[in-house]
Amino acid sequence: MKKIAIVLSTYNNEKIIRKTLLSCLHQNYKNYYMVICDDGSSDSTLAIEREFQQEHSNLFIISLPHGERGIARKTAIEKVKELGCDFLYIMDSDMQLPPDFLEKINAYLDKNSQVGALVIPEIPYSNFNNFFTKVKVFERKIINNGEEDIGKNSIEAARFWKYSEYLKSGEINFSQISFEETQPTIRYLSKGGIIKRASFTGVFHDEGYLTLKNILKKKLYYFSVMDKTLESEENGFLKALSRWYFFRPILYSKKNIKEYFKHPILFLGMIYMYLLLSIIGVYAIIKNSSSK
Repeated sequence: MKKIAIVLSTYNNEKIIRKTLLSCLHQNYKNYYMVICDDGSSDSTLAIEREFQQEHSNLFIISLPHGERGIARKTAIEKVKELGCDFLYIMDSDMQLPPDFLEKINAYLDKNSQVGALVIPEIPYSNFNNFFTKVKVFERKIINNGEEDIGKNSIEAARFWKYSEYLKSGEINFSQISFEETQPTIRYLSKGGIIKRASFTGVFHDEGYLTLKNILKKKLYYFSVMDKTLESEENGFLKALSRWYFFRPILYSKKNIKEYFKHPILFLGMIYMYLLLSIIGVYAIIKNSSSK
């Protein structure tokens, strides 16, 4: 039975972390570890994680001073090397796994030995009904509404890796602050590696409460530090440009065009959001260039 490692970083996630941990620590598949790297939480996140650790010997927790997500993820993945795991799954703290998740993934990879990694479809939801929360949930569904094959210009990051293939991808670069999770996928595909979308399963993603203001604020920060990622990747700017919002092929698939007609108001909200994100993205790039 293959050994699997689930890794995630946390930061001030006390409102959602119990639900995430419960879903991860009650899998039908039993040969797995969970490694959490807490990025200096100032709320009760770490205490909650310690509670679960007392009851689950396969749960490892690493506590760091607050820094960047990439450093926390990298630190958690370093622990996987010590544990000698065959598979690596990188998840976010606002995701929950169905109980048969690891079981189905393991069975698929056993039958498809040529596949090095999987993009895991996200099933977005929120308990809030304000307009831009609904727009973000709709957009996430559109992005995840793809076929099994992953195009070379896909923005989606492979999250479930054969560990040996993850190493071949060049791994997550901890010095990259924004869009660092997609870079191993881009590198691996460019080397001829095979990545598929796990259309047979998915993970639940809690989008929480979103406004246009906080969506733009979050992305503006990522755009402002994006140069660190692009400069450390070969042809980084061109690769990022080919994946820019309106250039993503998944947006123009027949399945998604049907969704636009079914939900025209949400579609227009998504286009408006993309226009504003493109404007602040260009602004951040020009500002970074002029400051050098």
